[in-house]
Amino acid sequence: HPRRVFSNTAYVRDGRVPKNSRVLKLSRYLTGTAHDFYVSSVSDDPKAWRLKQFFIELYNYCFPLTFRLDQRRKLQRTFQDNKTVRRYTGELRELFNTVGLMDEREKVHKLWSGLNRNLQQGLWREKLDPEMSSYRIVEQTAELLEL
Repeated sequence: HPRRVFSNTAYVRDGRVPKNSRVLKLSRYLTGTAHDFYVSSVSDDPKAWRLKQFFIELYNYCFPLTFRLDQRRKLQRTFQDNKTVRRYTGELRELFNTVGLMDEREKVHKLWSGLNRNLQQGLWREKLDPEMSSYRIVEQTAELLEL
């Protein structure tokens, strides 16, 4: 999960844990499949592992090969429908993180095209444009238009 990776990375960096001890330090907090991965693949030589390599291998161990593709398909099928803008953008953020979507323009297009038609029209009236406007501005304006 992206938030967990971020918080774990911050934990060991902020704690000034040496790079070659970071995976070992985090190991005591692993449970379930993540713990199984650690025991079977890392525990013999945890100091040889760096965080980035560890999280990539852990991800590959825990999730099926098609997980990202499945999440990308879910993203394509995600629309605002009867959700609030805030709830819809929360879902999008979660899916963007899961599929590794980082391109701002692609995110803006998904947000814009998934909003209900009346909000899309309101964004145009506000002189916003999915080719030029930032994600943050589109999101904030859609929330205001929803009121």
